[in-house]
Amino acid sequence: MRKIHILLLTGLAGCVASLPAQITIGESLGVTGFIDMSAQTNDGGDTLGFNQWEIDFNFTPSEGLAATVDLNDNGAGAGVEQAYVSLDMGGGLGFKAGLFLTPLGYEGAEPIFLNQVSASATTGGIYPGYANGIAATYGNDLGTLYVSAVDGSFTADRDADDLSLEAQLKMSPTEGLTLQAGYASQDYAAVAADADGAGASDAHDQSIANFWAQYQTGALTVAAEYNSLSEYAEGDGEGFLVMVNYSLSDKLSLTLRHSSVDWDDGGEQTEYTICPNYAVSDNLLTRLEFRSDEYTDSSKDDDTVAAELIFTF
Repeated sequence: MRKIHILLLTGLAGCVASLPAQITIGESLGVTGFIDMSAQTNDGGDTLGFNQWEIDFNFTPSEGLAATVDLNDNGAGAGVEQAYVSLDMGGGLGFKAGLFLTPLGYEGAEPIFLNQVSASATTGGIYPGYANGIAATYGNDLGTLYVSAVDGSFTADRDADDLSLEAQLKMSPTEGLTLQAGYASQDYAAVAADADGAGASDAHDQSIANFWAQYQTGALTVAAEYNSLSEYAEGDGEGFLVMVNYSLSDKLSLTLRHSSVDWDDGGEQTEYTICPNYAVSDNLLTRLEFRSDEYTDSSKDDDTVAAELIFTF
């Protein structure tokens, strides 16, 4: 779960999903979590079932010092998603070390941090992910700076000899407006072909430059994102996202989203999404999404209808 705080929560302020209220156990241990399930239908068939559960433990033995452990299961078995120690030095300066998620990108990594059921065309497999390392943040009235050195922005390969560097600057120059710019890269060594002559790749440096802006006024949230992509498996490319979320009431909101990713080799994916969100209670959120995907190869075009149920605690 993206716990960095200001960086993500500001970015998704238009979502009607209530963030989990921490359950306090004793004076220093807090627990949050969620259960996510859905049903969908498209050309690939109909699916129904559990997607993911997550339980997050936050231990604060003293002021400014905390340890966080997130456990989750997305159907492949339970495991540790994040485990890190954070230290607030005061004066806007903070550090953390361990296994954690980079804050780059507008859309959240968990369903409770989205405005709709699905991820955009320029999110899945494109944003950096979880990695092992150390990060520093510094914030003041002008904005927040985040820098980190991790074992692999995209693969978390546990290789300390060739670290990935990440950076993000977030600013709010005026009320309701948030601007973000971030960069992450990872060096990949050359891979030899297997016995069948397949799987070979040259050494390369995969990187993303991510920019997004959000403006929120009253019940309306408008956002746009641009990604410049270099040396991904699909080659070089670029992606964008535009999103509008409007809260019709305390319980009901509507999300409209359009996103696309375009690779230099000619491959392109474009999607259009409409998704009402309805909060049954502070702990129970429902969504109904209608999504249309278009590809360079029109035989892959698809329309999807999905319903989602999220319980938070």
